[in-house]
Amino acid sequence: MESQTKKRHRRSAEERLADLEEKQRQTELRLREQLAKIEQQKKSLQENPRAKREREAQRRSLMDRISRLVPDWEPTQILAAIAEVRDRVGDNHHALQELESHGNALMQELKPRRGRRPRSAL
Repeated sequence: MESQTKKRHRRSAEERLADLEEKQRQTELRLREQLAKIEQQKKSLQENPRAKREREAQRRSLMDRISRLVPDWEPTQILAAIAEVRDRVGDNHHALQELESHGNALMQELKPRRGRRPRSAL
C-alpha cells in the first residue's frame, strides 16, 4: 500500500510578490478608513456649536416643510422623487437654477407663521 502524501507546493516569487502587494493594498485601505474616521472626529470637535445648531434647525425646517407639502408621502417616495428629478436634470445648470428659484419660493410659501392663529382658522 502506497501512502497518498501530497507534495508540498512551493510558491514562486511572483506569487509571493502578488500576495505581499495585496496585503499592502488591504493595509493601506484600512489605514485610509481609519484616517477618514479620525478626520471626521477632529472636524466634529472643531465645529462651532452655533453652526451645528443652525444646520440642525435648517434640517428640521426642511423636513417640516416637506411634510407640509406632501403630507401623505412616505420617506421612500420622497427620496425616489428627488432621485428622479436629479436624473432628469443632470448637469443642466439652467434647470438647476430654475429648481433653486422654485425651491426658494416654496420655502417662503411654506414658512411657518409666527404668532397666534386667528379664531376663524381654528
